[in-house]
Amino acid sequence: MTTETLPIEPAPAPRHRRRWPWVLVGVVVLLAVLVVVADVAFRAYAENEAATQIEQQLPENVDGDVDVSIAGFSFLTQVAAGRLGEVTLDAPALSVSGIPIAAHVVATGVPTDLTKPVDDVRASVSLDQSAVDAVVTLPGDATLALGDGDVSYEGSVDVLGLTVGYRVTGQVSASGTDVVITPQGAELTRGDSALDLGGLLEGVAGDPVTVCVAQYLPQGVTVDSLDIASGGATATVSARDFVVDEQSLRTLGTCS
Repeated sequence: MTTETLPIEPAPAPRHRRRWPWVLVGVVVLLAVLVVVADVAFRAYAENEAATQIEQQLPENVDGDVDVSIAGFSFLTQVAAGRLGEVTLDAPALSVSGIPIAAHVVATGVPTDLTKPVDDVRASVSLDQSAVDAVVTLPGDATLALGDGDVSYEGSVDVLGLTVGYRVTGQVSASGTDVVITPQGAELTRGDSALDLGGLLEGVAGDPVTVCVAQYLPQGVTVDSLDIASGGATATVSARDFVVDEQSLRTLGTCS
């Protein structure tokens, strides 16, 4: 009896999965993470460096810390284009000639080369009553008080040989580098009583009072609006095609 030996077939070779697509995806993700990390790091460095440079270039009469933040998805792309879309500056505790103010600045179209002009700069500057008293000088011995949407100022006047006090209420407007107080009503004060000035308003406080604030602003910066609230005032100022360098920041306007 003959026994036939059947041929032994080799075992099939193990199939190797194609891993390279997953490796490629991993590399791409890793590169994306590195780009984001680099973007964040360079953005933070640029913000800190910009804050330092701005603080060093402030006018001699201005002192305080400035925080800088740069908006936009990719900081490195903006740098490569040579222009930052939006830069925000916050200085909540500045001192201008000893006057305390808070400033919030938004600049758009900011060139990375600061010898070139910024497209648009808009800022809000907040002052409390003591700061307003230092900035606004009224004729005679009048003193200014900030109300809720309006202002009033008090002083004294000679009437028929008697020195009596008066109070004038008015509205405030701002344009260019001037703040204008337009009287709306007046009363003559005498102890606890008050007499309506009536026709004497024109002679006592009928003319608008104009206060120039150019000497507190860099040349080329103008006041757009002024909002009054009890105990404080907020001015909105702006400038176009403004070069943010040491010379521009330290060159203040003048009043004629």
